[in-house]
Amino acid sequence: MRQRLAKQDAARAAPVVKTAADTAAEPAAAELSEMISQAAYYRAEKRGFEPGLEAEDWEQAEAEVKARLQAMRGRP
Repeated sequence: MRQRLAKQDAARAAPVVKTAADTAAEPAAAELSEMISQAAYYRAEKRGFEPGLEAEDWEQAEAEVKARLQAMRGRP
């Protein structure tokens, strides 16, 4: 009986482990924009900052960031 109570107490005292989906909150608009901006910068850097492709870099970065956020939330 004592062991069973000890196990129950231990279970109650155990820390709650949250998954990424539990802790992934929707980023604020400014934070989302910053994430996209950084991803677009790295895309431009990879191609040598060739001018004229900034809009394409931004669109691809936006899709990439949104896909990562959805994956963190466990959504397809």
